Amino acid sequence: MDQKLYISACNFLIPEVAQVIKDGDYPDVKLLSFPAKCPNTSIKAEQISELTSKIDPKTSDIILIGSSCHIPDHKALKNKDLTKIHLEQCFELVINRETITHYISKGYYLVTNGWLRSYEKNIKHWGFDKNIAKLFFQESMKGILLLDTKIPGDYLPNLKALSEYMGLPYEILPVGLSYCKRYINSLVFDWRHEVERKSLNERISAISKQGADYSVIFNQLEILVKLTDETRIIQVGFELLNILFAPLSINFTSIINDKEKLFKSNTVSNKQPINSDHCFKINVFHSNELLGYFEIMEIQFPQFIEQYKKMGAIISQIFGLSIANARKYKITIDQKEQLQAYSQELQKINQSKDKFFSIIAHDLKSPFSGLIGFSTLLIEAIQDKDYETVEKGINMISQISNNTYALLLNLLEWSQSQTGKIDYIPESFVLSELISDTVELQKYQAGTKGIRLCKNIPPTIKVNADINMIKTIIRNLISNAIKYTQKGGVITISATTQNSMAHISVSDTGVGIRKEKIEKLFQIEHTESTPGTNKEKGTGLGLILCKEFIEKHKGRIWAESEVEKGSTFHFTIPLIK
Repeated sequence: MDQKLYISACNFLIPEVAQVIKDGDYPDVKLLSFPAKCPNTSIKAEQISELTSKIDPKTSDIILIGSSCHIPDHKALKNKDLTKIHLEQCFELVINRETITHYISKGYYLVTNGWLRSYEKNIKHWGFDKNIAKLFFQESMKGILLLDTKIPGDYLPNLKALSEYMGLPYEILPVGLSYCKRYINSLVFDWRHEVERKSLNERISAISKQGADYSVIFNQLEILVKLTDETRIIQVGFELLNILFAPLSINFTSIINDKEKLFKSNTVSNKQPINSDHCFKINVFHSNELLGYFEIMEIQFPQFIEQYKKMGAIISQIFGLSIANARKYKITIDQKEQLQAYSQELQKINQSKDKFFSIIAHDLKSPFSGLIGFSTLLIEAIQDKDYETVEKGINMISQISNNTYALLLNLLEWSQSQTGKIDYIPESFVLSELISDTVELQKYQAGTKGIRLCKNIPPTIKVNADINMIKTIIRNLISNAIKYTQKGGVITISATTQNSMAHISVSDTGVGIRKEKIEKLFQIEHTESTPGTNKEKGTGLGLILCKEFIEKHKGRIWAESEVEKGSTFHFTIPLIK
């Protein structure tokens, strides 16, 4: 490809882009660097014009990438063909926008390896001395976050020096260059696709001057240039070849990675043997690669077959370009979908991480503070021989310990489920026996609030499920019911069968749940635990864990509730086949 693409970006971003270009297949791409002007100083149009003045617009295209550096308006630029890409955050070249926004909202100052290469020049541009810098950044920032792109070089000394200058701790988030590679690859592919489209148009124009013999072909070319679906391109090929050669039938064999796929046009029924002298083949090539071939059989005017074969060479070029572009377009769409999936997965990981740290920082701190407080109180009460206070203290320590143990158990199982360390091992067992064992373990907790636990489980129900997961599910649902049921209430565990599934429900006579909150019970981003009737605390992870375990069984979980009357949680698991 003779055409060149110049990608222009500030010197903060160029190191990462340069590494991607160096490692990839980009012989037609060159880089232009302009001085960074963030956050508030605009790049002057004269600077861009001077930077691009020696580039021939006839043989080269320019893409200018910028953010808060305020890319100049087209009207002020001498090169009117320059393409501008404005990013909300310049770091969108190396990581998705949602993650950037997440860390900025947490108070992090973001840098990359490329930024650290010239960090001394950058802090000099800020104009702060070291003491003022510390005061300024410590008031407005939580810390420094290095988006580690893994480009060659030792950046830790510069990061430590920057941390000392700003008076902030630093963290490192390994992001690599995979996101940047996809971004640049998508950018370059779109440009190449457009160049080839223009090239195809130019070739078509040149070919059209050769004579009226090819006029029918060119009537269809505008359609081909716009098509990005290979099947539709082949259909247009069938239509075109039918008009040109009037054959009895046409086949096209597509070749991708040495695998063949046959497409057939609507054929006319013919019981007579086919004369091979009235047939010919058009191989479809692009860049010396065989993409497929048309088989034209039993042409109506065999006396013109040699002329038809010459036309076939032109048809091969046209369909070669069109099919190659369609395949490249499909690759780009697949890459964009992968990029979106990666972004969603990273967002989910961040939510899980934030939830985990929130539990460690808050939900575990409170019970341990209570244990320490009651332990001190017990020591004093024993010394004073105040045995009534001792008894109350021991009961409180027992309650806090049981609640904290349940919390830690849920936290452990949830963290294991997030890292894939819990295996799903289904086996056959009697449901009533498992539930009886689990209920027996919950009786003490229920007894402290005077709550009755009732069961209605037919002994004939046998299920095929993971015993440990079902125990965790039942334990969490009963614990939640005890937590939100007043003293003297009733909790009922029931089971029925529906088709091939067992339907289990845990009902209580507790405080109930508002309708708008029911919809958010099983969402990780909305896990906020409400204190129980005795001010019991939790993490909100229990129901998330239940949902994940039930989905491994191909079942579902849902809740019904009425405020001040109680709640019922339902779930299904498979019966023995």
